[in-house]
Amino acid sequence: MKEQTMQKVHSLFTGWNQTIIWSCLDGTMGQIIVDDDSNPQSALAILGINSAFAFFAGKPNLNLITTAVDACSDLIMVPQNTEWANMIERYCGDQIRKFTRYATLKDTNFDTPKLQLNIEKLSPEFQIHSIDASLYDQCLQKEWSTDLVGNYSNYDEFKKLGLGYVIVNDQSIVAGASSFSSYQSGIEIEVATHPDFQRRGLATIACSQLIITCLDQGLYPSWDAHTEISLHLAQKLGYQFAYKYLAYEIEE
Repeated sequence: MKEQTMQKVHSLFTGWNQTIIWSCLDGTMGQIIVDDDSNPQSALAILGINSAFAFFAGKPNLNLITTAVDACSDLIMVPQNTEWANMIERYCGDQIRKFTRYATLKDTNFDTPKLQLNIEKLSPEFQIHSIDASLYDQCLQKEWSTDLVGNYSNYDEFKKLGLGYVIVNDQSIVAGASSFSSYQSGIEIEVATHPDFQRRGLATIACSQLIITCLDQGLYPSWDAHTEISLHLAQKLGYQFAYKYLAYEIEE
């Protein structure tokens, strides 16, 4: 996309502090699709292989909505305004579920000693490991853990752009915190725990390790919550609530 066109696209997304948009705009991951290459009035930022996010900006455009819906069956769509939302609802009808997501501030000052204390609470029956090639493959073998690595096309890309930790019990992954996506100065965190191992504090431990490693590497560990439960975990880790926003999820 030409530099002049990209400048116009950037202006369409101005003020929208979502790292997935930043990933698409800075060319790290995802893609930008526009209505007109020479003079864009509408833009779609879409990112994801296994699970995708689509952010719609500018003048509502039905073609961009259909493009996003056709791209991925597991899709969350985020409209910039009411006009986009109305168009999404008219086109998708009963195919979608309307819900609220929760953004956190992007300038959190973390209490690193507190995060380290969380990690030290890990029971001896569990081990925490950074995601290597073998663990990357293991994440992809189970539906509950796929999103920990699923938006990277292969392990080499994950190793280059991503970052993550999993907790292992008896040689099997039972929880993890990893990068759902990456942008130039950070990652968007994805958290998952096997249903049989929930409510044991494993997500808190994995996230604490991931956050500390991000800070050590000069990366920002962004958190955007899918549910209030996710928001509460984020706040426990030191994040501050920023705002609610409307989203739509394709119902398979």
